[in-house]
Amino acid sequence: MRSTLTRNVCRRLLAHQAPLSCPAIAASSVVRPQLRHPRSIVRRPSRRTFFGLFQKPPRELKEVTPEPGYETLINFRACEAQGHRQPPREDLLQGFRIFFQHKLRYHKAVNSTQALLAVGLFRYLARTDGEQLSLQDLRTARDALLKPPKQISEGHLELVKALYEQIRALSLATGSAETVQETDGQTVGGEASAEDFKSYITSLTLYGGSVDAAAGLEEYWRDLQASGSVYKGAKFLWVLVLRGLAREGREDELVQLYEKAEKLGVEYMPAVHEVMVTFFATRDRIEETKRWFEKPMYGNWLPLPETYREVLRFAVRNAQEDWVNPIFHQLRATKPSKPLWDIIFQWAVLCQNAGPEDLRPIIQSATFHNKTKRDETLITPDIATMNDLVSAAIEKKDPYLAERFISFGASFSISPNSRTYLLQTDYRISASDLSGASAAYQSLETQYITDDEDLPVVNKYIRALCAAPVPNTDLILDVTRQIEHRGATLEPETVVSLCLVFLKLDQEFEVIDTLTVHTTNFSLEERAQVERAFVAYCLDKTHSTARVWDGYTLLRQFFPESPAQDRLSLMDAFFARRRPDMAAHVFGHMRAAANPAQRPDADAYVRVFEGFGGLAQPDPESLRMVHNMLKMDTTVSPDTRLYNALMIAYLGCGEAGKAYEFWAEITASREGPTYRSLEIVFRVCEAMPWGDRKARDIWGKMARMDLDVPGSVFSAYCGAIAGQGRVEEVRKLIGGMGEADVLTLGVAYNALPGSQLQEEFEEWAQREYPEIWARLLKKGRKKSRIDNISKFNIVRELKA
Repeated sequence: MRSTLTRNVCRRLLAHQAPLSCPAIAASSVVRPQLRHPRSIVRRPSRRTFFGLFQKPPRELKEVTPEPGYETLINFRACEAQGHRQPPREDLLQGFRIFFQHKLRYHKAVNSTQALLAVGLFRYLARTDGEQLSLQDLRTARDALLKPPKQISEGHLELVKALYEQIRALSLATGSAETVQETDGQTVGGEASAEDFKSYITSLTLYGGSVDAAAGLEEYWRDLQASGSVYKGAKFLWVLVLRGLAREGREDELVQLYEKAEKLGVEYMPAVHEVMVTFFATRDRIEETKRWFEKPMYGNWLPLPETYREVLRFAVRNAQEDWVNPIFHQLRATKPSKPLWDIIFQWAVLCQNAGPEDLRPIIQSATFHNKTKRDETLITPDIATMNDLVSAAIEKKDPYLAERFISFGASFSISPNSRTYLLQTDYRISASDLSGASAAYQSLETQYITDDEDLPVVNKYIRALCAAPVPNTDLILDVTRQIEHRGATLEPETVVSLCLVFLKLDQEFEVIDTLTVHTTNFSLEERAQVERAFVAYCLDKTHSTARVWDGYTLLRQFFPESPAQDRLSLMDAFFARRRPDMAAHVFGHMRAAANPAQRPDADAYVRVFEGFGGLAQPDPESLRMVHNMLKMDTTVSPDTRLYNALMIAYLGCGEAGKAYEFWAEITASREGPTYRSLEIVFRVCEAMPWGDRKARDIWGKMARMDLDVPGSVFSAYCGAIAGQGRVEEVRKLIGGMGEADVLTLGVAYNALPGSQLQEEFEEWAQREYPEIWARLLKKGRKKSRIDNISKFNIVRELKA
């Protein structure tokens, strides 16, 4: 049975005029007209025959449900947007609880759309009477937000602040009995625990609110100092905020906050040192990096391993080996700890070009020097050491060296772990060794993975499989099934790669399964990324019309929020493919959209009618279908431009008489005709029987009004007269102007209804305007398929 979950979720979430600007098509209420030839992605029911009893059952599509509680958030937003009655309060509370409990339990990030929905529901619950969320509920939601998604939003920041406000208020109301106590029992202003404040500060820095976090921390710190209650670990709050400012790239605020922290008694400890050095090192700011690294630290502590690692990378990128080498030589002399020895080995690889055999004596030296340390176990290389060496080889872009280090580890009887196989898969993909990457990935499957640490590499692996000249779909499906079994979600780029491969191989059911499983819980931004890829696929002229229609059908089913501009582009593409019936249905789907923002406006109607006007093979049936949509559309008032477009459309579909009827509408309107109207109506008169009479009437009115006539309008009038075979009159018109151009001569020649008349006109034009006629001849001409007479290659594109 076909899964309708994604469509229903989006419909409820994005219906009508929801501020999310991602509306859905109310598919159940839309009449779907049948096309003449389009392929369908829906499997037709098979006929039961005797032999059919032994056939394999039809392919079933995957069913998937959204994350627990998510539908409650969606239902709330849909009811709010439509002005409907909200679900029972207990259902809203329960949905909010289980949604964040699920996120926290399975370490899943809250995406931007979910955050926006959650903050809306939270505000509603807080401002209305009835049962409220408990302190534990609030802290669960807060803790779930400590794992940020790739794309953060204002909704995240707003939810973080709203939760903390409520935690403070509830902590104050219930007293200290429910607060989470620190080791020393400190609380924030008697309202919330120190753990609550730390989590709040951490959340702010994760979602772009580090400036607010800095202001709140300064006030909080002064209160602690004034009361003499600065507790153990409180100084680390400064590190959190400094790290947040560094992550946001706020250099001025970062330096200013450090200076304030220094004045308030926060020492230049290793964690602060790591933030400041890393900020400038990652930006390749050479002088600042050196200055902050060499700045003396409190207590003569050594820098953190992360600082040494970042400085090492900085030195390699910026050719600062001469500066960094003495630092690591000095570090070796201090008999460092095991993590620092691992960084030293990386330095040897990156700056000393050391290989496995070069490192063997260094590792033995490290073991020897640490034998004499008191109260410390013997330091020997382990899998972390080997992984760091492999990472160094990867940074050197030397996969062969990485393989040698893995063998080097085996010589020490060190067994690879999950990170080893992740690194191995990664560098083999980069080296275009898919068979080797597959072997490493199979080994990775035997390892225990925590917190989806393998997903970035697995996504890269799947994309590499999809990019192969001949994709191995069995292997691709095997990998994706394992991801689905874990309940993990692939990245949008990976979903795009999978869908494009399956579309190329006409495996529409696999596309449906991929979209159903992985886009259900995507944010709007992530969905838009996949939607744009489908639009690009449909606009690719190298794909067959049948495949493009399949792609559009999937787009319409799974991305009902697709913006009007994208749908108009698809409509234009079908016109370009000479499939006006498909273009008309794309437009009809827009017309039936639930969200007014997705429905066609006057410009869209003009665009579709111009499309009908440019057809080589007219389709009056589809044109009438769209025209009827306009008649029923109370939101669009026809104006001159729209009537111009209707004239163009009916003219293009071979109904010049019907097209001329709109001229009466234009002349009777308050706006009246434009120069484009005149050009179009003369072109209509050219195609009508006895159209020269109507053209003369219009021309006479123009003469009485003493209008300045553009060349394009005059050329169209000449075509209207020539269309009835009035050669002599056309010659007089052109001669009376005193000047002629290529367009005028070409239009008049093409409009003449017989080869004898064209020859007569050509003799005259060659005699009177030899240079212009010579330029016209350069454009070339060919026999018309319709009336078998010559036509110059002149493009007469009519625009409303």
